[in-house]
Amino acid sequence: SSGINAEWSLRPGSRMVNSSDFLRSKKQIYVKLKLIDGNEELTSVVIDENYTNNNIKELFKLKCDVNDEFVVMKLRNQSGSIVPFTYASFENNTRDSPYVLEAVLPHSSVKRLPRSISNDATYSIEDQVRGLAARVTALEEAMVQLPAKRKEKIESDLAQIDGQISFLQKKMDQATKSSWEGKFLRHPLW
Repeated sequence: SSGINAEWSLRPGSRMVNSSDFLRSKKQIYVKLKLIDGNEELTSVVIDENYTNNNIKELFKLKCDVNDEFVVMKLRNQSGSIVPFTYASFENNTRDSPYVLEAVLPHSSVKRLPRSISNDATYSIEDQVRGLAARVTALEEAMVQLPAKRKEKIESDLAQIDGQISFLQKKMDQATKSSWEGKFLRHPLW
């Protein structure tokens, strides 16, 4: 009777099943956890074939003791390639060749470049500022002279129009000067 207890296991909410059948639908994998705080820890995880990828991610978050929803979980195999969180993608492994699970904040794996501005860029910016200052000064000086220039322009336009009007007046006078000579030089056709 003691052999029966060793062979049989009870699954929650189901009848008694053989323990080898029970373990056949599960995979035990070893994972080296790399946490946000820099600590590393080796642990094992048992994954059921009925787990969805979200269930597997939640299982790993529980193992890492991570409650933040913005944490990015990256699972890598022994060669460093990223492994999806699906039952089919996991292969049984040993303690000597564990998967590596990185729990990181978003964009934390991207190394930040030092921010510096070269002297060439500084001189270029200074040249642009000087150019803008010169343009503003020229506009301010032009605003003072603007009423006088406007008056000169109006006067020159009026003088030009006056010349054109006098020319047209002369042409009209020449065209309207007609006198009666008393007879037709040609007979009209009517």
